[in-house]
Amino acid sequence: MDDESRIFWHDRSPTPESIPPNDHTFIGEIPQPPVKAPGLSLKAQFIKHFARIREWVQAHSRRPGVSMMAMTDEAVRAAAFVATRSDLVATAILGRHSKADLHLVGDETLSLRHVALIAFPSEAAGRSQRYRLVDLRSATAFVDERGKRLRAIEADGPAFVHVGRFGLVIFGTHPSDEPWPNDARAGWDAIPDRLYLDEVETEAKPLQWDMDSDRAWEVDDLPAISAVEAFPATPAADAPSARSADDAPSRPAAPTIVHRVSGPQMVVHELVGRDDSPCGELLVTSPRGAATVVVGRDALQAGILLGRSRRCDAGRVLSDRKISRVHLLIIEIAGVLYAMDTASSNGVFGDAHRERARRLESGTSLSLSDVAKVEWRTTPAARA
Repeated sequence: MDDESRIFWHDRSPTPESIPPNDHTFIGEIPQPPVKAPGLSLKAQFIKHFARIREWVQAHSRRPGVSMMAMTDEAVRAAAFVATRSDLVATAILGRHSKADLHLVGDETLSLRHVALIAFPSEAAGRSQRYRLVDLRSATAFVDERGKRLRAIEADGPAFVHVGRFGLVIFGTHPSDEPWPNDARAGWDAIPDRLYLDEVETEAKPLQWDMDSDRAWEVDDLPAISAVEAFPATPAADAPSARSADDAPSRPAAPTIVHRVSGPQMVVHELVGRDDSPCGELLVTSPRGAATVVVGRDALQAGILLGRSRRCDAGRVLSDRKISRVHLLIIEIAGVLYAMDTASSNGVFGDAHRERARRLESGTSLSLSDVAKVEWRTTPAARA
């Protein structure tokens, strides 16, 4: 399902510890060694791998889109580019599963399908390419530069996060973007500061978000992590270099606004908040049974997961082995409801065609593999 609008690269080059001895014949992919916990900060990793990051971003800057790269202290391990579509989201899934668009190996702390990158349609994104990074209700979520564990962020500029033991850098691209400088430190200095929305709101709301986040994780008995201890906050001193006068930095005045937003919620039979009202129903049917899930606006904006994993909704109905553990994400982006295939093994189908992302209207029906159906129905009050 890859095409010119979705481009991926993976580093599968052997390392000394992964090369088999000369007296053995090895058939298949050379195994990759375990990824070590980062010793460098995200800034230091960016500066160290600047040439490779710059090469990737500029190679795909001829059209609007979003580039995402996964790096360790040693190298950039994988990269993705998704081109902006006019009236539909573009997506990329990161995880340990071989079907993931960014297939990352060597880190057992990653889920098989860990996060989804969602590029907004150009009709909603405007000049700056807007995107959302959504945790697929994994055990460890992702961690921002401040050491905060997050379930989702939304931004229209560069962002830096840790996903498992990998550093992740995300850049929107546009043909009118200025060329990157040649010097690594000048390149870092040219990146806008990241201003996290929860840092400029009242103290009460971030506290409530933290409480909600803790409750959400406790529902699934997910392990706690200490991001501040796990990831260094200051850069190591091994990054390049003296810079030339031509590469003198000029930090942009306008920062990147990074919105900390809600991620997919845990649904049982109904997900309607105390101050919310039902806006629709998901009808899920399979040979194992049927389930109707009543959904409110807040849940749609945060996202709903369908699959056979216990971290997904309607899991008992979707327990067939042809259904992936995390098969489908349903989420509202810029006021439009979408269903997105989360790199499932056997696909999502609508009108007999395999779908990576599709708008959901009332009455839209999708097949998960060939064993289950999902139908969205808007409530009369929501249609009014």
